[in-house]
Amino acid sequence: MTERDDAEMSPMPEPLRGVRGGMAGRRMLPELLSLVVREGVLEKFRALPVFGFDELCGALHREPVYDLSRGNRRRMIRLLIDLFVECGWLEPAGTGDRWSCRRDGILRPGEVPAGTGGSDGQVDFFRRCLRIAPGYLRGKEAPIAFDAENARAWEEFLGCDEFQACRSILLDRMASTTGVSASLLDLCHGPGWGIERAMERWPEARITAIDFTDAFAESAKCRAERARARNLARRRPSPPVEWFGSSDWKGFGHPLPFPEGAFGAVLFSCGDPYIRPDARDAVYADLRRVLAPGGTLGILTRGYPDPERRHVPSYWLRVTALIHDFSESVCTGWHGFRDVAENQEMFTRLGFRGGWNPEGAMNIVDSSLWILKKG
Repeated sequence: MTERDDAEMSPMPEPLRGVRGGMAGRRMLPELLSLVVREGVLEKFRALPVFGFDELCGALHREPVYDLSRGNRRRMIRLLIDLFVECGWLEPAGTGDRWSCRRDGILRPGEVPAGTGGSDGQVDFFRRCLRIAPGYLRGKEAPIAFDAENARAWEEFLGCDEFQACRSILLDRMASTTGVSASLLDLCHGPGWGIERAMERWPEARITAIDFTDAFAESAKCRAERARARNLARRRPSPPVEWFGSSDWKGFGHPLPFPEGAFGAVLFSCGDPYIRPDARDAVYADLRRVLAPGGTLGILTRGYPDPERRHVPSYWLRVTALIHDFSESVCTGWHGFRDVAENQEMFTRLGFRGGWNPEGAMNIVDSSLWILKKG
């Protein structure tokens, strides 16, 4: 991999300066490529100098006996194709979805930058997922769920430095659009990282937290209490958080248990890829319903790399998004990152508008952060 990465990186907001963009992709690309070699997938690419998607899936079904008939396993193969195209080893062949190995293509995994050792919740989580991936592709059920057994892994993953920095940026930009809201909903609060950040950023806000699982309730409430104690010690207002759990809401596809216009802002961190594609309109229409007029919706996710590099231009963030999507595919309910242009069309159609700058842009940082206002 040539050193095109940093030159192509878009300017990072201040909270992200200490988080090297695309670091997870830099560290995980060699490990994913090693898995592809061990599984014989690379050999299949080479044995099919020009191939279509169905042809490749058929070859992988025969050997190494992948069961691509269920779940999102076929999508994982498409993710590998897109990753190899991104890395410059595959290229489109003619019209339609056909590819070929580049004659001059050398599969180079890139460099693992110095000083990137040690533990990182995001990288550790991806490594766990990649260990599981071969069995999952052969037909085993997705073993990582939002339950007590996996709560610690989710806590470390969702609390990694990159996601924490992004939450800070998101909350700052949400506040800058309309000022600090008096009421905030944390949707899918998980281990409570977003609640803690919100209580620090908006100490006077009345925060409501909801999740479809109770696996994280204890850790989330502990973080909220610690944040509230810090606020009170600084003589800052800090209303208690109102909690809603699995008995109140069954998850995406079910209406939120709140009246119309109940919240001035909604924070939605890392949950978007778990919305079924056929439910996206209904989920975001319901989020618009519970927002007050002019209310702000902030979303932390990743944008699926677009071929034109218009929405996700940075090379290592594109690689990271593809590796992230492939890895988390072994988790129960994962549907993947969405096309940025399709999201823009959906949000506009549902009555949202961009809200983070005077030009009305919807997203920032390679379409990882979305700031929308109820129009």
